[in-house]
Amino acid sequence: MRFLQFMDPKEGPEARFGWIDEDTIVDLTSGPAGVRSLYDMAYGHGGVEEGLKAAAEALGAEGCRRLDAAVLLANTEDRSSAHLVSPVSAPVDAPHLLRVWLAGVTHEDSARLREMEAKQATGGSVNVYDQKYRECQKGGIPELFAKTDPEGPTGHGGDVSVPPNTIRMVPEIELVTVYAVDGDDQVVLLGYTGGNDYTDNGIEAQNPLNLPQAKNWSAGCASLGPVLVTPDAFDAEDIEVRCDVFRSGERVASKSGRTGEANLNMPEKAFHMERALFSRLPLNRGELQVLYWGTPAVFGESDLEGGLQVGDAVRMDFEGIGRLENRISAFPPREQLTRLRR
Repeated sequence: MRFLQFMDPKEGPEARFGWIDEDTIVDLTSGPAGVRSLYDMAYGHGGVEEGLKAAAEALGAEGCRRLDAAVLLANTEDRSSAHLVSPVSAPVDAPHLLRVWLAGVTHEDSARLREMEAKQATGGSVNVYDQKYRECQKGGIPELFAKTDPEGPTGHGGDVSVPPNTIRMVPEIELVTVYAVDGDDQVVLLGYTGGNDYTDNGIEAQNPLNLPQAKNWSAGCASLGPVLVTPDAFDAEDIEVRCDVFRSGERVASKSGRTGEANLNMPEKAFHMERALFSRLPLNRGELQVLYWGTPAVFGESDLEGGLQVGDAVRMDFEGIGRLENRISAFPPREQLTRLRR
């Protein structure tokens, strides 16, 4: 089953939740149960205990309005009509209940190109990416890091900003898993979605210790979507992904690759990342967790000269999930340092 979250300004300012039934969307928010979000479905309507599919089927579609799925999925421009948002979010009054973590150098091409860029930027020998890749191959600790703002990931059609001190920002297309915790304190896989871990690999290449700043900024630093697909409806073994960058309507860069369980470099595949994350940071009842799997498609300077620019459009296609598009926008200017200047 395929679930989504969307906004419909005509129905009010809050997000809505539904599932795709062939060519229509069943708006569960309009139904008798009034389900508001994936979070609400998981923790308020039995989704964690029964599975999202079974919980949705138990609610049924009677009394729910229906929308044209093709129209909603295609709308990336008109914010005044129904449009998608991230399929995963925390309650508005408790954003901390969504945790966003990501993995790095999980695919061979990613490790190789990251190592090459770091050597070019520093003029010296930098082996941390190759070393980490080989560590994971042998069952060692994976590279895991956080997007610290739970509202950082935007949805289909949403904006991703470019901070003013960015050196070279690039897209990183990744498969994403979403988790919750059941009544027995066991982590449950809710489903899969697509994601893009936007990265300032210019400052990361200068020094790998810049990684937290290369991954985190306000006004959109990642994306998720377009939909969440339940495990029964998705084969995560071998997934083809593609990322295209458009500038003034013309494609200026394109990369494709394969991700999924079969393409991870770790002995126990995704469970290797899951164990490393949850053994040190247990997930609590009432929290959601998203985990990006790392990218198989790295955009080097020769692939995308100068990186992403304001006005660019990034189109990501995920086999079995769908298309996720973002706009690159200017970073909102703010002056907060006046009183700190010495």
